[in-house]
Amino acid sequence: MQPVTDIESFVRRLPKAELHLHIEGTLEPEMVFELARKHGVKLKHSSVEALRAAYRFDDLQSFLDICYAGAAVLRDEDDFYHLTWAYLQRAKADGIVHVEIFFLKVSRIDHGVRCEEDAVLCRRLAAERMPLTVCPLSNVKLAVFQRLEDHNIKRLLDMGLCVTINSDDPAYFGGYVLANYLACEQALGLTREDLIVLARNSITASFLPQSAKQKWLGEIDRRA
Repeated sequence: MQPVTDIESFVRRLPKAELHLHIEGTLEPEMVFELARKHGVKLKHSSVEALRAAYRFDDLQSFLDICYAGAAVLRDEDDFYHLTWAYLQRAKADGIVHVEIFFLKVSRIDHGVRCEEDAVLCRRLAAERMPLTVCPLSNVKLAVFQRLEDHNIKRLLDMGLCVTINSDDPAYFGGYVLANYLACEQALGLTREDLIVLARNSITASFLPQSAKQKWLGEIDRRA
């Protein structure tokens, strides 16, 4: 087991909100096989290890093909209960204090990383504080960026955009929220101030009541 670093402990303790998550995308291979046995579903892959090894995607469609095949084992209310509970336990361990399933009229933009192609749009997004629910490890897995070192999240932050870090479909893309924060910190040289801004953005961009936002923003300031 890898030792816990100071930065990992710091980021884990920062109260964060998860604003971009597909609950089916938290279906880990172990649970896929567990539910397949429960429902008598025949799987293409012979083991947990073989299924996890197949999580190498060339594009969005190759991901969707395997994601939909995995989701086929979700058959009843109890399946979704256990799936959601497993995610919530993981989220709590990662320092997530609030999580939202999609609603999304346009009060937030999912991903949004290509906004950088239009300077006028970036200025508008910054001026309106329009939140972007960026999913860095997902972007790399689906070849939006070839390497995390190429990701533009640091540049978007520096332009004053309301960027948040999220996990998207973490069972498939190799990391829940904490892992996304830590990977970006290492690949892009994010400072502690950057990490604090990202955590604060996640709270302010959420649909929490204002009183709850103030509580968690105060907690971030206390732990910073």
